[in-house]
Amino acid sequence: MNTPEVTTIVNDAVAELLGDMHDPDEALPTDASFADLGLNSLMIARLVIMLETETGLDPFTGDTSIVDVHTIGELVTVYTEARKQPAEVGS
Repeated sequence: MNTPEVTTIVNDAVAELLGDMHDPDEALPTDASFADLGLNSLMIARLVIMLETETGLDPFTGDTSIVDVHTIGELVTVYTEARKQPAEVGS
């Protein structure tokens, strides 16, 4: 899974969460904060669950915390980097 694929997965999940609050003809800005996009903490938690289900990755088990991620672009980077990490033995 490369960065464009992750970007598509993240954008689709955010657009789904935003529902009617998002114009499907308008691109989601990767540098806007989650709050600026209209995402609250519950929606962000749902987003992480959706992304883990879709990608099979949980990038927030190590040193990275969701509270350190504020934009779609940062979220894409976290998932792209997590994909590059070798799987832990015994997990």
